[in-house]
Amino acid sequence: MEELHSITISDERLDDCRDVVEPDLQDLIRTTIASGFSAEEVLIAISELVAEDFAAVVKTPRVH
Repeated sequence: MEELHSITISDERLDDCRDVVEPDLQDLIRTTIASGFSAEEVLIAISELVAEDFAAVVKTPRVH
């Protein structure tokens, strides 16, 4: 895998991606809250998972 030094994404492409991701993300948040976790716990867990995945792509240190 090549090392990523910068990311350039058009606003239009980013908006399109968000439109696809957001409904599933909202479903995940609702389902996890319904399982007994607080909104804060869910959002922190999701943020950490995203940070780990992002770090793997750009080869930066992980958030702990």
